[in-house]
Amino acid sequence: MAKNLENIYYNFEEGNYGLKVVFDLDGLYLLFDSTNFIYTDAPELDGWRNWNKLIYKELEKDSLHVTEIKEDELTSYFVKLSNRDVFYIYQHMDLEGTWHQNFTMVSPKENNYNDVVEYMEEEWIETVVPEFRNM
Repeated sequence: MAKNLENIYYNFEEGNYGLKVVFDLDGLYLLFDSTNFIYTDAPELDGWRNWNKLIYKELEKDSLHVTEIKEDELTSYFVKLSNRDVFYIYQHMDLEGTWHQNFTMVSPKENNYNDVVEYMEEEWIETVVPEFRNM
């Protein structure tokens, strides 16, 4: 049975990469630590509940859950949700040559949705933590 997605918390740290995200799955947590995803029952990050909480209206619904997680060789990450929205993590370089990670929530009604989904479905994109599908 799929675990409902209750909240999404995020934090940006200084320096290269540095994005951290906690997906609250009703008592189980999906942690993104800037390079990979792990499931845990207790994220070991100080003060993560005080991080920024993603404002996302779909979280108010009871049936939203993660259906798939994919990555493109540590450069882009995709968390596909049951409503077809995609939590898309991407990288960019600033003018000083420092790499940063950012994210956007992409829904089917947005102009770039098809581009993101086509990228996510490319043959070189790998599914990660397949044993936790539909958690």
